[in-house]
Amino acid sequence: MDRRGTLGPGETAWIVTLPCAIVTVVAIAVLGPAVGHALFEPGAERLWPPEAQFNIGHPEPVKHARYALALLGPVLLAGGLLAVRRRPLRVPRVAGRAAGAVAQLLALGLLAGAVVAQARGKPTDEEPVWVIFGDPTIAIAIGLTLLVLVVLRDGRLVSRIARLARDTPRRRIVWIAVAVAFTTLWLCSAIDSDKTIVYAPGGGLILWSMDDAFAVLGGHVPLADYHAIYAQLWPYASAAVMAVLGTTVTVYTLFLTGMSALTLAAVLAVFRRIARSWLLALGLYLPFLAAGFLFVVGPPGSGYRVSNAQIFSMWPMRYGGAYLVAWLVARHVDGAAPRRLWPLFLAGGLVTVDDLEFGLAAVAATIVALLCAVAPSSRRALGRQAAEAAAGLAGGVALVVALTLAAGGALPHLGYLLEFPRLFGVIGLVSERMPLWGFHLVLYATFVGAIGVAVVRARRDGRDPLLTAMLAWSGTFGLLAASYFAGRSDTLKLVSLFSAWAYALALLVVVVVRDLVARPRTWPGLPAIMVLFAFGLAAVSLGETPRPGTLLAHWRDAAAVPLYKEPQAASFVAAHTTHGEKVAILIPMGHRIAYDVGVDNVSPYTYLEAIITRKQLRVLLDAIRSAHARKIFAPDAILPRQHRLAFEAEGFARRALSPAGYSEWVRSAG
Repeated sequence: MDRRGTLGPGETAWIVTLPCAIVTVVAIAVLGPAVGHALFEPGAERLWPPEAQFNIGHPEPVKHARYALALLGPVLLAGGLLAVRRRPLRVPRVAGRAAGAVAQLLALGLLAGAVVAQARGKPTDEEPVWVIFGDPTIAIAIGLTLLVLVVLRDGRLVSRIARLARDTPRRRIVWIAVAVAFTTLWLCSAIDSDKTIVYAPGGGLILWSMDDAFAVLGGHVPLADYHAIYAQLWPYASAAVMAVLGTTVTVYTLFLTGMSALTLAAVLAVFRRIARSWLLALGLYLPFLAAGFLFVVGPPGSGYRVSNAQIFSMWPMRYGGAYLVAWLVARHVDGAAPRRLWPLFLAGGLVTVDDLEFGLAAVAATIVALLCAVAPSSRRALGRQAAEAAAGLAGGVALVVALTLAAGGALPHLGYLLEFPRLFGVIGLVSERMPLWGFHLVLYATFVGAIGVAVVRARRDGRDPLLTAMLAWSGTFGLLAASYFAGRSDTLKLVSLFSAWAYALALLVVVVVRDLVARPRTWPGLPAIMVLFAFGLAAVSLGETPRPGTLLAHWRDAAAVPLYKEPQAASFVAAHTTHGEKVAILIPMGHRIAYDVGVDNVSPYTYLEAIITRKQLRVLLDAIRSAHARKIFAPDAILPRQHRLAFEAEGFARRALSPAGYSEWVRSAG
């Protein structure tokens, strides 16, 4: 009796997973320190001055190396699956099943431990307890998983759902209306005025994004004479809208919230294209929406409760462009416009220049998705596709060059794109260590799983290339976008990745559900149960959907003074300047102050806390010198001694100090 047999792609994947995981873990543990010190040391550049109260963090080269080495996991897995493509494994059936079972049990233990660890989190020296999914949430997710399994094993219920899922004009309107209603409730939490934003938990984050638009309104150009932290192109769009509708927080938040809504519409369109039903697409979209905008609640007594919907540097600035690229990829693979590759990569080039981290992740994900969906028929075909993709990327960069030339009369300094990623990553601004055990392992496993499933599907039969492509896209994008969490490994950054995580989960759920429906008498395996449970966690987040009453109460809760309009600072600057004068304002919202007062803020940075190295201080002083500016305005209480000495060396002396703590530095006439 032949006890050996050829394994299928799914069985092969689990057998290959085990050695790949072992090699990856060993590489992370053993090679991490050597690779980190060889590749990720910041050199002589450090946060400066070290005693400045806003210079928090330190370099973590080993952590970054270990994150990079973790990316070997999916590469090894894909390589292993491709290696056995031509020569399928023939092993004893018992041994094959045992190896697959061991791999699945280890994965289950790893992920269960990670979920329990975050629910039982203990405070560290760097961060207090931030529980994401507590025990009740986990219990409900288990219940949802069991409910889904029961429903999928009942043929009559499946048939009824299938009939309900058939699209009709009336049903389509209903399901779209439900999606719009939930989207509106989540996004309305991000809409504020100059007075209500004072009480918004994440309101202070607007200091780091809104002033970029005011810099553009003031005539300055990102990548030329202005160093934007988060986005290089979004400030142009925001400035254009504000120039027409008004320079208020209301206009700014409404515009960016609207852009987030369009981004979410693109995601819903992708789900509809994959599910071929508006109802089923809604079932994927609502958990994705809720998990991506899940409120992060701080430790007891902190009063902190913020959603990524309210953090414009994430939505739409980071995710907007990436999900636009994903939508274009889905349409292309599904045979709709754009039929050519260059529009995909043109968009990818623009997104990469706008936000390097998520943009590069989206471009790499697009390449992997296309290779998984439709493999090139020959080397010549691959060469043509590569040339078209390169032309698209070059076209995106060329558009940015043209925009910068038109706006500022100078070529862009593309090296500026690396400035803040290097500061937050390599140099370690506001860095926090990554826990050894935590929910980030669930995200990692989900992204790797999406890539593995895509590779298995691509080599098996080539059916439904759209789902295969988007699985590959979501897994690759999530893994590379996770560099954001690797830079500062705190809870808020982890939850910022939940949108990418829920995107990949939704696609994995499609695979699992279709497989269970096709084989109703077969008991689901551990991987299917893990996917359904994780998606259950995302679905439970729908319970956090903002209530209309809560939103109305927030909008009624207005402060007497519009804090982020900086009225005291604006009055101080206005009293010590003349209209059109060139000055450097290092106060929060300095470019807004300059725009309102009618002066030219020549500072290339948004405010003092963005100037955190010696090199950046030299850039500031060079800008002041080139503009022949004679005055600097700064928050005196946090102005470091080294900055004062540098100002004095340039001929500046402190002349005035406002009751609110703002100082005026004036250069002597000589």
